[in-house]
Amino acid sequence: MAKTSKAQQRRFFNSADEHQKAIVEILRELSRTHGLDRTWSDWTEMSALALANAVDRAQFERREKRYLEIVGHYHKEDLQQLAKAFAHLVQCWEQRVAAGEFGDVLGSTFMMLDMGNSGTGQFFTPYEVSRLMGAIIMGDEHDLASEVGRRGFLRLMEPACGAGGMIISAAHALHDARINYQRAMHVIAIDIDLRCVHMAYLQLALLHIPAIVVHGNALGVEEWEQWYTPAHILGGWTGRLRRRETEDAALALLVTPAGEAAVLPASPGEVAASPAMSRAAGRAAAAGQMTLF
Repeated sequence: MAKTSKAQQRRFFNSADEHQKAIVEILRELSRTHGLDRTWSDWTEMSALALANAVDRAQFERREKRYLEIVGHYHKEDLQQLAKAFAHLVQCWEQRVAAGEFGDVLGSTFMMLDMGNSGTGQFFTPYEVSRLMGAIIMGDEHDLASEVGRRGFLRLMEPACGAGGMIISAAHALHDARINYQRAMHVIAIDIDLRCVHMAYLQLALLHIPAIVVHGNALGVEEWEQWYTPAHILGGWTGRLRRRETEDAALALLVTPAGEAAVLPASPGEVAASPAMSRAAGRAAAAGQMTLF
């Protein structure tokens, strides 16, 4: 099966910063013992679990058990190196946000490691392409400001989120429009591949994007697990989404013709699985791209 070409690797490597290069060096060294695929998967999962367990107490016990299970496969020195790689990822994002230079850090790092595979669909779109597509979907600065002013915040649905590159491009568009994406955007990101779920969760968490990253199948409207970013939990987004669902339901009652039944939201605790979100997931999956809803 085709893998990342040498030219592609060089392109990703030439655009990488010192922190990405350090991550690549650390993971390649550890892969001598554990294999590159497993090293990458374990590193991203452990990092995602550590972030999630700091804020999501409802799922703490199960995730802590899984975290310790992974830890048990590594020597102390190897774990220190994995922690060092995570520190480089945090510093990479801190520098990018401060400079207003976003990007798909984990997607491009994955490609730098020559892990892209056409047979499994494990290729990550260059961020320049994602940014162009994101700008088209998000619209111009005036439209963004108008919609945020009217509704308070935007909602995005990404049915095949990968490492989160398209979502990051949406945050980039809001940043360029001088709109605080950390308060003016909420995301539902879905992927059938658990490794992508961990990668997307990591990046959205470090960007402080309010999001629910779902391990599921948008086409089949199935879901197996939800990952709430720190920004979602600490920002009280469950309540904000619930209020939006209530407002949308009230509006639907007002505009639904007599004799037809309006689709009402699910119970208050089922924000992520509400009919509005299910419909949005279906539309996004059918279109094969991120949508606003």
